[in-house]
Amino acid sequence: MATATCVVLLALALGGACVNAAGDPVQASVDASTKGPAFPHYWKKCVGSGHMLLGTRADWREHLKQAHDDLGFEAIRGHGIFDDDMSVLPQDNGQYYFYNVFQVYDYLLSIGMKPVVELSFMPRALVGCSGNDCHYAFGDHGGYKGLIMPPKDFNKWYDLVYNLAYRLVERYGLDEVASWHFEVWNEMWGVSFPHPYLELYNSSAMALKAVHKSLRVGGPATMQTLDVGDFIKMTKDQNMPVDFVSTHFYPTDPQCQTDDTKDKPDCFASTVLAAQQLAADASLPFFITEYNAGLGGTDRDSPFGAAFVFRNIGLLDKLDMFSFWTFSDVFEEDWMNGIPFHNGYGMKTMHGVPKPAWRAFELLAHAGDTRLPVTGKVSPNNSSETVSVFATGNSTDAGDVQIFAANFLRLGLVSRYSCHKDTKTCVTDPNGPFTDPSLCASNCQTKPGYGPNVAPNDPTPLATKTLTVSISHPANVKLGSTGLMTVVNSTHGNPEALWQSWDSPQFINASQVDALKTASLPLEVTVPVTTVSATESTVTFDIEGYSIAHIAFPSRTTVAK
Repeated sequence: MATATCVVLLALALGGACVNAAGDPVQASVDASTKGPAFPHYWKKCVGSGHMLLGTRADWREHLKQAHDDLGFEAIRGHGIFDDDMSVLPQDNGQYYFYNVFQVYDYLLSIGMKPVVELSFMPRALVGCSGNDCHYAFGDHGGYKGLIMPPKDFNKWYDLVYNLAYRLVERYGLDEVASWHFEVWNEMWGVSFPHPYLELYNSSAMALKAVHKSLRVGGPATMQTLDVGDFIKMTKDQNMPVDFVSTHFYPTDPQCQTDDTKDKPDCFASTVLAAQQLAADASLPFFITEYNAGLGGTDRDSPFGAAFVFRNIGLLDKLDMFSFWTFSDVFEEDWMNGIPFHNGYGMKTMHGVPKPAWRAFELLAHAGDTRLPVTGKVSPNNSSETVSVFATGNSTDAGDVQIFAANFLRLGLVSRYSCHKDTKTCVTDPNGPFTDPSLCASNCQTKPGYGPNVAPNDPTPLATKTLTVSISHPANVKLGSTGLMTVVNSTHGNPEALWQSWDSPQFINASQVDALKTASLPLEVTVPVTTVSATESTVTFDIEGYSIAHIAFPSRTTVAK
């Protein structure tokens, strides 16, 4: 049994830097001898948020600016730009008020970001409902006012979208707004496909194009990659403008819960790529505008989320946009949960503590601009192997090789839910279409009986493995005697573990927040680089189950040829 040698550079007093390996060593080879193909940072194009009124909060803004500055995210997508809490259309009189919209978008542009404008949900004035006749996402609780009903008159919806787009162009300029994306609705909440969704889509698209043909519109923004092919065909048959195709997918969705798929490690990626191919066949850009490590009982606060990110970023570089849901636990679908670690969707806690997924994106932010070929019995070449490796290079620096490794296995079967046909409440159902009880409750159009903070399921235990990576490179490149490895695992970059050691207090003070932020820092260690020949070097290290490791070579040198 081999054990990697590690030299601690940054002592975090969080445990040892190395662990004993188990099982057979894993081998991978990286070809850095020539320039690889371009590697667009597609995951940076957008990140998700809760409903857009949150954009007026100081903590939301602080977290978002950090996500932009530290992780490189370029745009943000959130629900509810037309919700009544945004005060866009208080009455059915054609008087539009975009003050709150401008407050949010002004801030986005001030920090160098753009919106992906989700055209949702419905102002009550366009439905004319009252009391129990109004169907709200998550039961109209607290400050969340997402009315999920179609308008009585689609001409009035057209007018609303037209006026929004007109005022956006007036305020920010055509060149700026033409660089945004307008996505129609969210997951068919209260608006079924194909009808009345296509009427809603067509009204939206026509309104946007009436302001200017360069404004970009797309959909269907479905859950579970549903209806993508039908949307493409029906909009083409009816001559509706479509500039991009969008949908959502999570690894706990029903497509990956069948007898045939429950044990496939990369069911998430293969399902996403199947939908992407439908868009590619139609020569349309393809966006995943919501995803994360899983819904319901998935553990989103632990290094499980970081390992999921590393493994799948290496599998999905055919995508045009890959928007993680969400950047912060400042989030309000099932009330505002202030427990420091409540298994929320964000990659940062409400108190601003980075979770392991944040650290994964922080490392990815500095990935190279080319993709280097990787061979060996690792993912993505071998989907049955829990260890994945992808590598990047630099088009202007042949020695700037970066290795991104993870040891990950997705959850298998999870609990499922459905809407009871009589009570219209969300109930446990082994054949139900939902694996997230909060999403189920939204589609039941009743107050949620469950929240997003469902206790996480325990993932399958994974052994620590020894990984040897061989790197071929030009003879004039010397990688140096050591590489710098950054680690996120159970004892490093895992602030939830420290919080749990305090007996998981609901309320924490400023000094505890500072301690958690310190605990969120990854560990940096050196790994020896073995020179095999003038054109080959190797590194060997251990990688714990549900952890990530990033290796770079800061002491490299390049000799002029």
